[in-house]
Amino acid sequence: MQLDVVSDTVCPWCYIGKRRLDQALAMQGGNGITLAWRPFQLDASIPEGGVDAGAAHGVDLG
Repeated sequence: MQLDVVSDTVCPWCYIGKRRLDQALAMQGGNGITLAWRPFQLDASIPEGGVDAGAAHGVDLG
């Protein structure tokens, strides 16, 4: 079985979820389960080259 995991790599709640998933797979044995990691994109309008984090937070937070 393939389990698709959608996660944000810098989100602390996603980290907690990953740790719990790791624990559940360890308890189950992980037999026959493959993980497919998918990114969760918070802001699709950010250009491929990225933006200055300080400027981006200023726009978001005012």
